[in-house]
Amino acid sequence: MGGEKETRKRLIESAETEFFEKGYLKASLRRICASAGVTTGALYFFFKDKEDLFAAIVEPPLDELVKLMSVHFSAEREMLKSSMTYHHIDGDHDDFSAALVHHIYLNHSAFVLLLTKSQGTRFENCIEKMVDMIEKNYLIVTEEMMQAMPGRCLNKYMLHWLAHMIVDAFIHLVTHERDEGTALVMISRIMDSLVGCWVELLLE
Repeated sequence: MGGEKETRKRLIESAETEFFEKGYLKASLRRICASAGVTTGALYFFFKDKEDLFAAIVEPPLDELVKLMSVHFSAEREMLKSSMTYHHIDGDHDDFSAALVHHIYLNHSAFVLLLTKSQGTRFENCIEKMVDMIEKNYLIVTEEMMQAMPGRCLNKYMLHWLAHMIVDAFIHLVTHERDEGTALVMISRIMDSLVGCWVELLLE
């Protein structure tokens, strides 16, 4: 059992290096196996194919990120339903931002792979999926708010733009900032700015 775990670990480590250097499309299973010191037969004992190997690196942290977002969005909607008003205070998204940033930086290599080397896999559209997830949440939240704001209507273009801005802010940090503490300070300021003006941006 220990030998199998060690072999799988070596394959994943070798695959991560290969995917970083070559990207998914040009990565070679033969080179990955040679670097890990195993045969291709051993690789297929653990993984169905190259995409399954890529998924072993990026999918667990991605799934956890989606879970963190889902839990937060659900709590946010419930809080709004109970009050039917929205009052933004600088820093009121800090716990959520800190949880996201900490998770991302614990799995920094996996997220860089996901964002920069996933072309040709089922993960290549993950950015749009994140945008869609945020956009759907803001749509629900804004529709709840509009019940207490007669005469206001939703600007769906701005809704999509704002969702993209939030995702793009995190992408920039992941790909350009290696220090978690600095990333947290920056994203807290960005989120305060974006969330603080979202009513003015989204409602007409």
